[in-house]
Amino acid sequence: MGGLAHSGGPPTPIWEVITGYTRYWLVVAALDLGVFEELAGGQRRLDELAEATGVAGSRLAVVLDYLVSVGLLTTAGDRRFELTPAARGYLLRDAPLSMVEMVRYSPGPRTAWPELSATLRRGRPTRSVEDDAGLFYGRLAAASAPTQQAVARATAALLPDPGPGALVLDLGAGAAPWAIGMLLAWPRARALAVDLPTITPFAEAAATEHGVADRLDVLAGSYLDAVLPIGEAAVVTIGHVIGLQSADLAKALLLRARGALRPGGFVVISDYFRPAEPPTAPDLESSLPQSMALTILANTYEAEVIELPTLLSWLAEVGLVPWTTRQLLPGQLVVVATEPGQAPPP
Repeated sequence: MGGLAHSGGPPTPIWEVITGYTRYWLVVAALDLGVFEELAGGQRRLDELAEATGVAGSRLAVVLDYLVSVGLLTTAGDRRFELTPAARGYLLRDAPLSMVEMVRYSPGPRTAWPELSATLRRGRPTRSVEDDAGLFYGRLAAASAPTQQAVARATAALLPDPGPGALVLDLGAGAAPWAIGMLLAWPRARALAVDLPTITPFAEAAATEHGVADRLDVLAGSYLDAVLPIGEAAVVTIGHVIGLQSADLAKALLLRARGALRPGGFVVISDYFRPAEPPTAPDLESSLPQSMALTILANTYEAEVIELPTLLSWLAEVGLVPWTTRQLLPGQLVVVATEPGQAPPP
């Protein structure tokens, strides 16, 4: 008679939580089966996709219909399927902004999540991704490179051209998408990418792939104690590492970045900052920084959940001021800081 009568209303938010888990593994399975790649050339019938993936049509239909319901496929209703713009833009391996490997690695090691409640009580996980830096960090660095390189190039477009021979110093470079993106935007610049010895091969490979190996040097070591150039860098980039250590070490990293700057240079910090104002209603975009904060807490020993005002106060402590703040990807902020007195961007 009209459905469930309960003061809590319908259980839709609860089902969204439960099906969120299902949706994630659905997309992973679709990637493993090659569903998106099979549709890269255009519309295909269910029977064609069943033969190509080796899955019975009755089972594959469940997968395909669910992908339609979550906005990754469309259908004309005659059991023909094709990619949506989002799937074509981000879930094909050769797409310029491919997120295929991000789907696999961005949540962190799968074993971390079942023990999240214990991790939150202890203040640290049983095992940190730092324990497996070469495998996990390297794969995540390569996975995040396409989108981060696009953000780097968009950021470079905001900055003044640093001139011939200008140095871009990339701290915690990973696969060096920030250094490479800026080198592609500034053909006369050079770069130095700093990361752990297990990670630097990913930066070297990426530099070769993008044709900038002759302008990018790699320094193997921790960004907290490697010997850095002093007063030389036109731009220092810190991408997605500011929250991976304690507050004291984060401030030490910013101080090192400040010391590496030439007069009038810029420090560029890209990360997911927890909103200072708590959410008041469901909103996917505002939940992304919260989700990333939980991912960091679940997977790293020394993580700090950083709010933007906290970062700005740290910048002030090391003698830098905000120059511009942009959101170039959903949930991700790029904070550009410089010395006091620099004119803001037009």
